[in-house]
Amino acid sequence: MQKISFRDNGPNMRAPANPQTSKQVARNPVAEARQNLFQPLRNRTLARAADALAENHPDIAESLLRMFLEKKPTDADALNLMAEIARRAKRFEDAESLLIQCVERSPRNQGFRYNYSVVLRHLHKYKQALAQIDELLRENPGNPLFRDQKATILTSAGEHAEALACRHELVEEFPLWPEGWLHHGSALRDMGMQTECLVAYHRALELDPALTVVYARLAALKVYSFTVTEIEHMEKQLRNPGLSPDARADVHHALGKAYNDVKNYANSFEHYARGNALRRISVVFNAERFAANLSACKESFSEAFFREHAGWGSPSRDPIFIVGLPRSGSTLIEQILSSHSAIEGLGELADLDTTLVRPLSEFRDEVHLQEFANGNAVEKSSVVFAYLRLFARFRNEHFCAVGEEYLRLTAGRRSSGKPLFTDKTLRNFLYVGLIQLMLPNAKIIDARRHPLDCGWSCFKSQFQGSYFSLRLGDIGNDYVNYVRLMAHFDRVLPGRVYRMFHENLLADPEAELRRLFNYLELPFEERCLRFYENERPVYTQSSEQVRKPLNRSGMGQWLPYEPWLGPLKKALGPILEIYPRVPE
Repeated sequence: MQKISFRDNGPNMRAPANPQTSKQVARNPVAEARQNLFQPLRNRTLARAADALAENHPDIAESLLRMFLEKKPTDADALNLMAEIARRAKRFEDAESLLIQCVERSPRNQGFRYNYSVVLRHLHKYKQALAQIDELLRENPGNPLFRDQKATILTSAGEHAEALACRHELVEEFPLWPEGWLHHGSALRDMGMQTECLVAYHRALELDPALTVVYARLAALKVYSFTVTEIEHMEKQLRNPGLSPDARADVHHALGKAYNDVKNYANSFEHYARGNALRRISVVFNAERFAANLSACKESFSEAFFREHAGWGSPSRDPIFIVGLPRSGSTLIEQILSSHSAIEGLGELADLDTTLVRPLSEFRDEVHLQEFANGNAVEKSSVVFAYLRLFARFRNEHFCAVGEEYLRLTAGRRSSGKPLFTDKTLRNFLYVGLIQLMLPNAKIIDARRHPLDCGWSCFKSQFQGSYFSLRLGDIGNDYVNYVRLMAHFDRVLPGRVYRMFHENLLADPEAELRRLFNYLELPFEERCLRFYENERPVYTQSSEQVRKPLNRSGMGQWLPYEPWLGPLKKALGPILEIYPRVPE
């Protein structure tokens, strides 16, 4: 039995001794280094706890560890296992506190320090995470696990050029590592190096034809067209009964794109639908919670409420929030804004979630935030509910502190010296009322696109954590609730949110941008019309599209699929009929 080493999809336990696994580990230097990170646990109780974690029974592991820690409260191995339990429950601050103790008690233990860096990355403390990894690399500069983690941290921190350099060194040293080429390809994509990206992805497939996630990455490039041979190979993959559900979903998604490109729309839709159905099985999605959030916001966030709380929060006007639904043209808007001399584009941040959840931690027993954990963050609707329920306990200084903490976190990402920055975390539209209380001078742009164009594009794309996009009816319901929520804030905070319709931007770019910059209280700059010359890294699914001049190729892509869009249309109801008007 082996001690726990953190990784994004759970702890690493000793691999079973069979030829297939051994072969894979031998050609995966990161997996091999991870397995060598810890020595086997000698204490039987701790070994049983590690086994329970490996079998996904954290409750059993925690019970064993608590009994053990009653006798040995400073045992670093036990604290490390407790940190893993906290990490799995998304209680990253608890995991951080435990791992600090581990590192202090055993500063030479590389495994503890590595685990600490992983948790720091989840907490978006990138400078501290890099400091821990650099400490490890000083002692063991060639370790591929530490180098891989450094590249991951640099990517998360927005340091894409440095991350690419790390990835390049890894594939140079380990040219037979397929996952290394996959990661290298994604780093090249982030930097806009499309030709090199395709070479790297294809190299990964040459080394491991079963690495199906590569097909999904190729499909996400949008501009890539699969060959007949690749389509045949993917179809063959689906006939393999041993293919995992996630891998099967990746292949279905890629085939959806492949058959779309050859105008076989029936086959395309079937593959998209099957891939989404596979992903939908393993997620918990509460469609009613958003509707309940809408009702709560209408009841609590009134005109009178905002009059009573005028002047609350930090006075900073640095942030520009871009909100809306995925595939609404938001990446294009950010690319345009970041071409302005006064605005730095920071992409999709998790800092607002972090700062809003933290003040609620002392009320954890009352709000039960941990039960709403979904993906890598607490569900935003749950956060809003918690604030509304506890609002009488908060004062202006609380919201001012939250606003300042958000600015402190984002300051670590800013490197251009520009006075303003964008945060393109789309679901922040759920936080509009809270943003008004913490950052009343921040600007908010609502990116909106025709519901069928937006809805269909969501359905055929793969988004981390966007579980609403896996069923057409859920997409329609989500769109309706989003539109109604934003209409509410239009009424109670008139002029607070600027709405940009994607179709209007395509029809008359300069006029639309002049209006947008007037709202932002900035002078219009001609270079914003040449946003495609902006070389900043872009790592959303629109990364290739925003590097080209404006075009209408994305409009009406739902039309060939109209025979299958009944559930989406039904869920949209009158919102579809009145678009682009806002509901009363």
